[in-house]
Amino acid sequence: MRLTNANNIPVQIVRAVENDGYTKGEAEMSVTGLLQPPQLSILRKHHEASITEDVADRIWMLLGQSIHSVLERANAGRDGALIEKRIYENVLGMQISGQPDELSLDRNECIDYKVTSVYKVKDALKGANKDWTEQLNTYAWLANRRLGLKIDKLKVIAISRDWSKFQYMRSSGDYPAAPVSTIPIQCWSEEKQRAFIEGRVALHQSAAKEFAETEELPECTAEEQWRKEDTFRVMKPGRKSALRILSSREEAEGWVEAHKDKEKLLIDFSPGKAVRCENYCAVAPFCQQHSKEKESV
Repeated sequence: MRLTNANNIPVQIVRAVENDGYTKGEAEMSVTGLLQPPQLSILRKHHEASITEDVADRIWMLLGQSIHSVLERANAGRDGALIEKRIYENVLGMQISGQPDELSLDRNECIDYKVTSVYKVKDALKGANKDWTEQLNTYAWLANRRLGLKIDKLKVIAISRDWSKFQYMRSSGDYPAAPVSTIPIQCWSEEKQRAFIEGRVALHQSAAKEFAETEELPECTAEEQWRKEDTFRVMKPGRKSALRILSSREEAEGWVEAHKDKEKLLIDFSPGKAVRCENYCAVAPFCQQHSKEKESV
């Protein structure tokens, strides 16, 4: 992978990004890779030397990695926790590995630290963050199976990088009360954890086999693309915000027809976007699915 610096970010930050010490160890795939779409993983491996990322796009990752120093300070002299211990397991013939931020031995708890956005925290507090649930349950299964632990509690300690006291004071109650939020994560049964992990491994193995034989790739789902659906916005001239946002033209036309000022209203179509593909996927330039979808817009 090659790094660019389009925004002329200071060299000290560039060096910090370049000196990323992350490794999945001797594993074929990490937990992070296992949870990614198979198409993304295969394209990244196949085009590794040609992938380009800008330093600016890795700043939040860099800040997230800084939490490791915080963990070292927080657990200095403490015997009741395992910090960033990489755990290996062979699943269906694939060696996978995971590195939980913290395994609390006295509380049977797996803790992961996230530097993230208020938007993600708000969703997670409602129980809507599927990725975090899958990640921590995978860590718990590895810890219990390979280390003989009994992890049955999961939580994320999330630091909201864009938290604002002013926004909290003017919010209606769904805004985090502090820049640090503790978010309990549902812990699945051992059977569900194992079935999920084996399903992900089988999915990646099948995709890799198909690609090796035919060079065909499984397309990412709308969920994996973080796709936002098409919307139809009912607008009134002179007003900036929409009167109503609907998911189909028929619904929008029906709403306009029933409105007392229907003659003055307009319907503005906003096409859905694959947010991950357009803004957060380093292999998008090599992805046929993304190219076809861009051409069809």
